[in-house]
Amino acid sequence: MVELIKVLWNILLRKSDQMALPNSMFLLFVVFLFYFLSQSVSGFTVSETPLVFIRSFFVDAILMIVFLRVLTQIFSSQDNYTRTLIALFGTGAMFNIIASPLIIRFADILNDSDLVESGDLPIWLPLLFFIIAIWSIMVMGHIFSRSMVKDKSSASSPPISGVAVALLYMMINFLVHSSFLGE
Repeated sequence: MVELIKVLWNILLRKSDQMALPNSMFLLFVVFLFYFLSQSVSGFTVSETPLVFIRSFFVDAILMIVFLRVLTQIFSSQDNYTRTLIALFGTGAMFNIIASPLIIRFADILNDSDLVESGDLPIWLPLLFFIIAIWSIMVMGHIFSRSMVKDKSSASSPPISGVAVALLYMMINFLVHSSFLGE
């Protein structure tokens, strides 16, 4: 488990990619469970009801699975589909661990209507969210870019930017949540 965390941390730092992970359905299940538990910390705290969190979580997960399947089908790079999912869910879990204290703190601040109305929100909190969001997009882009290259032994670059694909995924995710889930 420590080795897995080291590999995921190196992916977060963009020093490694999903090829450093084993191609294991069992590991995918374990990492998915880790992803769910890490998101539960803040999700159950800030969601209106547990059902809203569960629904939102599974819509996100299914959207990620389908999006990655389509991406790997388009670029004929299905061989590392499982590794890529492990990398996305694993790094997502690590981002959740990093961001959960901030999310919970931000929810507390937003619940203080006096603070919101007066405009005295601490600048450091949205700034930290912004930094984490940019870092997350860069990491997703890094993972997506590696999933678009069929031959991992070549030094060829993907045909389109992984960051552009990550931004496309985030836009689709936002549209699904705002249009279909009303969130």
